Amino acid sequence: MNKAIIVATVALAAVATSGCKHKYNISDQDATAAQEQYQELSTAQSEGKAFIARQLKADTALKQTTSGLVYKITAPGSGEQFKEDDKVKVIYTGKHVDGQVFDSSNGQAVSFPVAAVVPGFKQMLLMMRPGAKAYCIIPGDLAYGQQGTPDGSIAPNETLVFEIEAVGLDK
Repeated sequence: MNKAIIVATVALAAVATSGCKHKYNISDQDATAAQEQYQELSTAQSEGKAFIARQLKADTALKQTTSGLVYKITAPGSGEQFKEDDKVKVIYTGKHVDGQVFDSSNGQAVSFPVAAVVPGFKQMLLMMRPGAKAYCIIPGDLAYGQQGTPDGSIAPNETLVFEIEAVGLDK
């Protein structure tokens, strides 16, 4: 969902719940759909915040950036930290907060530009060096945001968990 659609959905849901849907000529079907979309946005965000709070409480080694990214470096690596214009090789696994894997490099190094990934993954890479390993929790607003993924595999505002091994630069 793009931002304009989300704003319209939230506005439509507000009108629908206020009892003014007939004043604005909104069908029952559109009102129900807007309320369901709004609920989905709110639920994923609430579940993500609760998950992060539990993880921070359970693991004192976790740190949180001012942007909300939660992480721990499990192996420091060596050399210079990656830069935004680098192309890197990484091994990774991405999971939903329930532990279900949604994406993985299957133990093989894959290459991509640091700037081409979601903001939270990019932030994590910029803190890493070749050989580093990290665990991170990316809040929905630093992942796929309010639109989620086009195929629906990642919901709007969904918090994601990644294990990342930074193999090195792809030169």
